[in-house]
Amino acid sequence: MTHARPRAWRRLLVAVASLLSITLAVDVPAGAARHPAPSRSRATVVLDGLSSPRGLTAALGIVPIVGQGAFGPPGPVVMAVGRHSVDLTGPRSVVDVALAGDGSLWMLESNTGQLYRRTIFGRISHVADLPAYQAVDIDPDDNEGVPEESNPYGLAALPNGDALVADAAGNDVLRVSRTGRIRTVARFNREMVATDHIPGWGGPPALPTEAVPTSIAVTRSAIYVGELKGFPFRPGSSHVYKLPLDAIDATCDPNAQTRDCRVVESGLTAITDIAVDPWTGALYVYELAADGVLAFEAGFETGAFPPAVLLELKGGQRRELAAGQLSEPGGVTASLGVIHVTDGVFTSGRLLRIHR
Repeated sequence: MTHARPRAWRRLLVAVASLLSITLAVDVPAGAARHPAPSRSRATVVLDGLSSPRGLTAALGIVPIVGQGAFGPPGPVVMAVGRHSVDLTGPRSVVDVALAGDGSLWMLESNTGQLYRRTIFGRISHVADLPAYQAVDIDPDDNEGVPEESNPYGLAALPNGDALVADAAGNDVLRVSRTGRIRTVARFNREMVATDHIPGWGGPPALPTEAVPTSIAVTRSAIYVGELKGFPFRPGSSHVYKLPLDAIDATCDPNAQTRDCRVVESGLTAITDIAVDPWTGALYVYELAADGVLAFEAGFETGAFPPAVLLELKGGQRRELAAGQLSEPGGVTASLGVIHVTDGVFTSGRLLRIHR
């Protein structure tokens, strides 16, 4: 059984690969990416039957809140209470959610790029039109000839309650206040990436590659940003960057690091989401598949997606959690050692707890 590519997913890939038609015909060599040996950790299902649950946050750090409808039919934003769910909204198409310290909930709408805020009393209001801002805040590192293109994809809340948005097509991170003021926090430069992983490739040995920031995590002292990395989608080419909380108009370049933006982790692959446990300091990186975007895309044709990869990075060590138990990754959240993820964003969505 094959799976149709949802429009929102096509937008993500088209935004990063003008050569998409070529990449989908390429066979990816097995083992192209190297990962740590898996641990004995396991995943247990908390909720299932969810509709494309990409976005994930947590109340009190440990009570999951899941957005639905990222790449599929709309669904309510739900809070998991035990193995039951409580609807926080009506049906919506949400690509990510983020809980602020005052209990308000930021919601990023799929396809339209509109940002909404739900108060602790349940009132929902429109805050910002992100594509309208990006139409004049153009991307200088665009490879497709559409520098004003926007695909807001990742969301987090700052300690003061402002929202941070990772725009995958804009190659930047935006800061949005509760009154709707938008500022550019950082822009991500292109990086030359080798193409020798593509069998039969007759093009250049390396290509200028867009960062494609997809995910944000915030601690009390820093902002972390994970990137998918664009065409040629080389496994192991993705980075995680670290910025100060007050960063504005920073430039993120893996070859020219500064105080305002530096690489803290490299050698990662097609990052869809990241989380930092504020109590343990561990960084969690959720990847599409060990062999990256090309291997994952093959799943739309074969009907069988490769396993997702969930990595725990701490103290210079990396280990894979719940190896072989996750697929079609959505989001990850972690606090007090409690880890939750979503998967099945293109088939049957699930919320799972990871037991380390």
